[in-house]
Amino acid sequence: MKENLKALGIAFSIILNFVFIGTATFYKLSSHAATARTTEANCPFLYQKLNLSPEQLARMEPVRDRFHERLSKIGDEIKTKQLELIDLLAAPELDHGAVDAVRERINQLQKTTQDTILDHIVEETGIFNPEQRQGFFNLIRERINRSGQACPPWMRPSQGHN
Repeated sequence: MKENLKALGIAFSIILNFVFIGTATFYKLSSHAATARTTEANCPFLYQKLNLSPEQLARMEPVRDRFHERLSKIGDEIKTKQLELIDLLAAPELDHGAVDAVRERINQLQKTTQDTILDHIVEETGIFNPEQRQGFFNLIRERINRSGQACPPWMRPSQGHN
């Protein structure tokens, strides 16, 4: 019974990680122009709705680019670890210690992803004036209240609504 629960937990963790990898992979594989068009049409960057000055935009772009580069690197490592985990699970003899070690590393990487996102929000909002900052958080609340619209377009429950 305990082994079944452990296997179910590992399977759930793998599925969850595939969602994170899908997100990171999408950003990595899309060209900047294609991402900008898709994002603009389906889920524009929130800062694009804040009437930033040219100076603010010039400060924002490198912050955004560093953020996406960092997420991409973390996503690559998560993908590598997921594949390693699949190989361990597929082995004729299950090495529980190795499985636990890889699972723990994936958990650490997921926490790093969350920390990176939070750090990015703090850095990004430091560029805004107080009115823009309030507007930014209002936009986040609005998207969340619209049934998961804070999610990237490929993770939304229904694709046809914006």
